[in-house]
Amino acid sequence: MISEGCRRRPKTTISFPSTIFGVAVHPSKPIVATGLSTGHVYVHRYAVDEFDSGNEQDSDVSSAGEVDDGTGGKVTNGEFTEVDRLWKTRRHKGSCRGVAFDEEGAYLYSVGTDSVIKQASPETGKVIAKNSHDINSVPSALITTTTHVLVGTEKATLHCFDKRTVKPAYTFPDLHEDYITSISHLAQYQNTYQLITTGSTTVTRIDIRKGKLSTSEGQEDEILCSCISYPPNFEYNPNEGRVGNVVVPGKRASVTAVMGMATGVLTFWMKDNWEDQQARAILSNESIDCIAEYPDQRIIASGADGLVRLVDVRRRKAVKEFEHGGEDGVIAVATDSWGRVVSAGGEVVRIWNVEDEPEKVNGGSDSYDSDTDSDKSGKDDDTSDDSDEKEKSKKKRKKTKKRKRGNAQNRLAVNAKAPAKPNFSGLD
Repeated sequence: MISEGCRRRPKTTISFPSTIFGVAVHPSKPIVATGLSTGHVYVHRYAVDEFDSGNEQDSDVSSAGEVDDGTGGKVTNGEFTEVDRLWKTRRHKGSCRGVAFDEEGAYLYSVGTDSVIKQASPETGKVIAKNSHDINSVPSALITTTTHVLVGTEKATLHCFDKRTVKPAYTFPDLHEDYITSISHLAQYQNTYQLITTGSTTVTRIDIRKGKLSTSEGQEDEILCSCISYPPNFEYNPNEGRVGNVVVPGKRASVTAVMGMATGVLTFWMKDNWEDQQARAILSNESIDCIAEYPDQRIIASGADGLVRLVDVRRRKAVKEFEHGGEDGVIAVATDSWGRVVSAGGEVVRIWNVEDEPEKVNGGSDSYDSDTDSDKSGKDDDTSDDSDEKEKSKKKRKKTKKRKRGNAQNRLAVNAKAPAKPNFSGLD
């Protein structure tokens, strides 16, 4: 993944003036977009691994360096050496609840508590299109596919917008008993229309053209996030195997859906079985709030304990972990084309070279099958009654954490710095 002769860059840190609610990474460029509780959207370019040269100089130290105030980056003679802020703007009234690039990286989408979805240029920030009349409540999840922009809401409704025009295309109400916590595209069906949503304790599978296909059994634990782990040889062709309007699955590569739960467990859904989990693994004593695919059937998972973990999906076990830091835990993770991991929590985004991180110290427990006796995992449970009560209290708070994020502005208003004004006008 990293070319031979390249020099690894150390961890990169970007600081922000208010709480982060969403992060997205460009599919082919070292560009990261961040949505904040103030409604601002920031877009930064960061440095990736560079080739060694005969006259090598440390990229993080320069006598001519200028610190980019508020971003943690450095600029040397007009060229960025670590982080360069491309633009920022107050994009939404209220908080920004999600940001996402399209699959080609041509557009950046954002959605906020104002129930407005906006399509913008990643390079300039200029708004190209927006829609503000068709989202029924506060947005809670945002992703893009080849053809659509998908927004989940706190009323468990999924809104589908045309990717090019941001005009409404389909609406699916009442998918769950509570708000939609995540949306994942099911590329294993070799079309752009199938996806899953999670909310409360269930998983719902949807075909945008046909409607809701199935809803899982209740999992007795809140599902907070999801992603699909594909094998190394998986190739996605949305036109493959299609006869008229009927998709012929044929022989598909085996994939696994991974869900992060409020009790710190990962659940694994395999063999196209969307009725119930087939396996699970204990990862943390606190909630798993965010998850992202990583190469070679691995995933990145993180949450309330502030630890970012690299998990082997085949072994169902954490193999590395490193600490994001901060009291608010990690609310979003993503990966880029160079195999680096982006983690966001509190007011900080960190960009890591995961392969350079040390081997795990306390990186999780062995997995166990969901149909076996739960006592097999008892060795990982806290045997203290007092500790049990503390953990239950923590888990209860974490289950409602996302719902309460809208109060972050009031909580931070006393001590937070006033957000800087956009560095140029005309973005909205």
